[in-house]
Amino acid sequence: MNEVTRAALTFSALISSLLLAGGSDWPQFQGDAANSGLTGCDVPESPGIIWSFDLVRVDVPPVVVGGSVYVLAGNGTLWSLDKESGGVRWTAQMDGWIFQTSTPAFCDGRIFAATDSGDLAAFAAETGELLWSRHITEKRFEAPITCHDGRIFLGEGSGRGKGMKRYFSFDSDGTEVWNLTCETVGFLGCGGSVVGDYLVFADHDGVLRSVRIEDGDLVDELRLDDGSRIDFPREDAGRVRSSATSRNGWIYTASEFSADRGYAWKVGFDEEGGTFENRGWSSPVGFSTSTPAVADGRVYLGVGEHGHPGALACIDDATGDMIWSYPVEAGVKSSPVVSRSGDRTRILFATARVGGSIYCIEDAGTDPSLLWRFDPPDGGYILAGVAVSQGGVYFGTERGHFYRLSDE
Repeated sequence: MNEVTRAALTFSALISSLLLAGGSDWPQFQGDAANSGLTGCDVPESPGIIWSFDLVRVDVPPVVVGGSVYVLAGNGTLWSLDKESGGVRWTAQMDGWIFQTSTPAFCDGRIFAATDSGDLAAFAAETGELLWSRHITEKRFEAPITCHDGRIFLGEGSGRGKGMKRYFSFDSDGTEVWNLTCETVGFLGCGGSVVGDYLVFADHDGVLRSVRIEDGDLVDELRLDDGSRIDFPREDAGRVRSSATSRNGWIYTASEFSADRGYAWKVGFDEEGGTFENRGWSSPVGFSTSTPAVADGRVYLGVGEHGHPGALACIDDATGDMIWSYPVEAGVKSSPVVSRSGDRTRILFATARVGGSIYCIEDAGTDPSLLWRFDPPDGGYILAGVAVSQGGVYFGTERGHFYRLSDE
């Protein structure tokens, strides 16, 4: 790729990022192909239920595009709901069991969805027409779909334990472009992050990988416990069950070793060569499966396992030091959404327990302040985080209730 083309693509990606930050859509997990978790939309000041809808259990965040909200239910049903009224626009049935953790993605008028049965399908976003469906694997899909430039990316899950697992690239017509095969327990929640010409993702065994998007060639891999590569390894780095976030030449992720131990990570990345660099930090935050969100020199992520107390952690992006920690009654396994509307930074996240809550806190500098807490009336378990669009907050519970919250 020549320098003129590279510069044009970089400029185009920057403009797309800026438009998304100020736009109203939330087309994939954490909002974009970098998994930034950032939005320029307002969040409610005093939210109420604008509408709710009964589905089968919901364990993934939705995607929001135009006037529609797309939700993958536990039995493999993909729902398109009207964003304003909650009315059903269409439904499509995929082969699914009971526990879906792969967030769908929107791209070029299509909704792509994957299930724990190992199926991958594309639907016309407006009508729900099935465009194609493929049975890909017996090892489940448990990671969010990343969509970028007409390609979709996702990896095989934990089915059948440790073994040879694949991370795929498909074109929008469902044709496999490449797969990278490696020995691992799998890709549980490990969505890819697009960084220029490269896709970066982690695995359950605590390994970061960089793959060339064009052809799937493995460019670099980094074990987070490898002291020969980085000056901030951890012998108990543990497992990664979060997606990678990319921002300004850095890769961020989180890991868990036990219910009490885990780390937040910031690793340097050469965006020209696609290799990991010996710069960054690891911060002992405790158990985390949360995808970090980075804004204004701060890194936000959830901490805490199911059945344990949790927190929303705020870390100094430059040093890895904890700035503050907002304690809550249950683990925060979800990934935070950060609203940067106006001069206020607000963070939304969910607590993982039966009778879980949605929190919205404001970063006031040295201390956070609670803006509001919402307790869904169904008292269901909340595993996933939220999607935010035009002042609306969208999420579901394992009891199958799906909500839109807004100022009334």
